[in-house]
Amino acid sequence: MSNVSISGAISGIDTASLVNQLMNVEAQSQTSIKTKQTAAQKAADSYTSLIKSLKTLATQSAELAKTSTWQGSSATSSAASVTATTTGNAVGTITFDVTEIAKAHTLISDPTATPAVSTSSVIASGGTLTIYNGTAGTGTPRGTVSVGGGTLAEVVAGINASSLGLRAAAVQTAPGEFRLQVTSTTSGAAAAFSLDGLDGPVDPTDMNILTAGTDAMLTIGTVPGTGYTVTSASNTFTDLLPGVSLTVSKKGETNVTVDAKLDGTAVATQVSAMVDATNAVLTTLAASTAYNFGTKSGAALYGDSSIRSLQQQILTTVGGAGAAGVQLTRDGKLTFDKAAFLKAFVADPETTAQSYGATSSFTPNTGVLGKAAMALYTANTRAGTYDVEVSVRSAKEKWTATPGVPIADGQVFTVSQGSKTATYTVGEGGAPTGTFATMVAAMNIKAAAAGITTTASTDGTSLFMTANGAGVASAFTMSFSVGPAAAQTTAGRDIVGTIDGEEATGIGDILTLNSATSDANGLSLTIDITPALYTGLIGDVEFKPGLAQNLSRLLGDATESTTGSLAQSQQRRVDDVKDFQAQIDAWDIRLASRRTSLTRQFSAMETALASLKSSSSAITNLLAATENANA
Repeated sequence: MSNVSISGAISGIDTASLVNQLMNVEAQSQTSIKTKQTAAQKAADSYTSLIKSLKTLATQSAELAKTSTWQGSSATSSAASVTATTTGNAVGTITFDVTEIAKAHTLISDPTATPAVSTSSVIASGGTLTIYNGTAGTGTPRGTVSVGGGTLAEVVAGINASSLGLRAAAVQTAPGEFRLQVTSTTSGAAAAFSLDGLDGPVDPTDMNILTAGTDAMLTIGTVPGTGYTVTSASNTFTDLLPGVSLTVSKKGETNVTVDAKLDGTAVATQVSAMVDATNAVLTTLAASTAYNFGTKSGAALYGDSSIRSLQQQILTTVGGAGAAGVQLTRDGKLTFDKAAFLKAFVADPETTAQSYGATSSFTPNTGVLGKAAMALYTANTRAGTYDVEVSVRSAKEKWTATPGVPIADGQVFTVSQGSKTATYTVGEGGAPTGTFATMVAAMNIKAAAAGITTTASTDGTSLFMTANGAGVASAFTMSFSVGPAAAQTTAGRDIVGTIDGEEATGIGDILTLNSATSDANGLSLTIDITPALYTGLIGDVEFKPGLAQNLSRLLGDATESTTGSLAQSQQRRVDDVKDFQAQIDAWDIRLASRRTSLTRQFSAMETALASLKSSSSAITNLLAATENANA
């Protein structure tokens, strides 16, 4: 049975209140720890919020530092049916007529098929269709389609399920009467196709051209002999003007003028947004370390020198960048002058971009000609001068064949690169036969259409096929069906070398350093030097970051999860919160034990006083009884 104590029942002292008062005194140390824990938690939360804001600004700055993606120009069109977009700093003007727009090739079955075709009519009893590029039986096979039992419905489903670039439909032309319609999913003359394997009421000869696949065509110039035309399989023409994309939608438009000019408005919007975000961060940094003289209390990070240091570094970075349009104000903020930025951009877009992104310069070693040009950099790349050494030069893959003259019709010239293959049969399409020039022209067209990055050439005796770019990724094979075998004369090879004395990764003629121990980390260089066989130290590259690049790196360093100054401060506060909680928990146990001890002591006192009171009463009663007896 538990002891029951009534506070002050004998002594008249409110021992429960006394215990509480004593415990409040005892708990002052724990209360102090709780106050410290609350402050540490507020600081940790403030660091979390700051780091999030700084990372957002770092990402925003890094995007602005990618000056190769700047939209530095805009284009206008004199015709509503022609739209124009630009990339980079495209500039130029062109006037043309829209002679033709691109159409997708479409076939439809003959309406006089007998008996009338329903969706259950068998039109491909063989169960398989063969799709040809061009005319059935003479064109190049594109692939086969399984159509099950060969009903119209199954033929439509089979074509639509294939990956041969076609879409089919059963078009109802009268109640219960249908026609097969097949359309290329891409436009252009090269997308023309034919079907083989149809029978019954829909014979392949009954498939009529509903719409002929045509290329879009523009005519430039009006003077005979000097004007020219350009075509596109789609209605979009890219790089007719470098960096300008045109899309046409109406045939017959004449005297259309597209004008591309420098326009830094889109970039100015990006810069302005970065300036606003930087000012917001500076305001937040200042508020997090502020002191309120009215309340005589500091903010959560009051007294944190790393915050003040970061503020100063941001301001120093901006002040020393000399970036067009951005300046410091007297109150330690940034201001953006859009008009000044646009003026500088139009006058010299490259230099303006460099003041935000980065520049590099190459100083070649004695006897070395050419360049080591910056191709890419990351937020980790720091300013500095770095040695560049090449131990193995890159090379473009090259194959050679000498088939003999004259070159007989029927020989097949094949080039394969990865999963892509292009073939040319000598004499196909009625082209002049037996000439190297014809084969070179044909294979360049075929390779480009297949997405193969090679170029054919000839010296009049042999045929050559060369990769457009250096490196093993551009490797290919070449062969003839008759005559001497083609041979690889040069194997594709990636460059091998170092940047800042550390091994770099070579892809084609580009060296990229991925090393956390070097300030050049993330730097990519395109190497193009002579003599062709030169190896060794080719020179040094100086990397100079601009405003956005420097700001991105500064903020990235401060918030890096393991080494960043703010991240480390945040972790210390998190660790403090955990340590304070352990102390608080220990005090809970200690205070509970102390309360139990005090309660027992006062209970014992009350018990002792009750015993004394009982004894006193007994003695008093005894004395009274004695006195009465003596009387």
